[in-house]
Amino acid sequence: MLIYFDGHDFLIGIGILVVLLPILRWRKRSLSYLLFFSIFWAYLLVVVQVIFFPFAINTDYGGATFSPSINLIPFNFGSCFSTMPELCVRAIIDNIFLTIPFGFGLNFLARVKPRNFFWLAVAVGLGFEFTQLVLSIAFRSGYRAVDINDVLLNATGILLGYALFRAFAWATIKVTEHFCIKHKRLFADIYAIVLQTRAPD
Repeated sequence: MLIYFDGHDFLIGIGILVVLLPILRWRKRSLSYLLFFSIFWAYLLVVVQVIFFPFAINTDYGGATFSPSINLIPFNFGSCFSTMPELCVRAIIDNIFLTIPFGFGLNFLARVKPRNFFWLAVAVGLGFEFTQLVLSIAFRSGYRAVDINDVLLNATGILLGYALFRAFAWATIKVTEHFCIKHKRLFADIYAIVLQTRAPD
């Protein structure tokens, strides 16, 4: 039996967000922060839908020992490229692009030192695959394979997203200084965030 992440689940996620926003506001978070948090939260719901769903629940054990599908050899794609090369390339690209918004958007919620971003990227990739492993074992489902390549690709996407943020921050600061722009409201908050890239680590 396949379990899907449908519209009702997305509404539940939005409902949780609605509960969290007043709490964050009570903790003196700015309206800009709440906006960034809401966008990032919606993005995470999409990530959950893509990475963890659908997953299968195996109700027919048959007394057999269950063994999840696990690949711990980096850059080992099995026979994928020989049998379905286009799908393999598409899967690689999708895994990278999926986490680029994470590496970019997290900077609007928390300041992570550049030297720590690599380990954060690896930790997030490992977290995704470990959760898949737990689901696979819990529901005795081999529908989704646990693959070290996904860890590497997701981590690569996060690092690319962070690189894009640094480029965005540099360009924003240069344009602001060159044209002597006085930012207001949301743009002032964004500028304050990008200025943090100049702070010593």
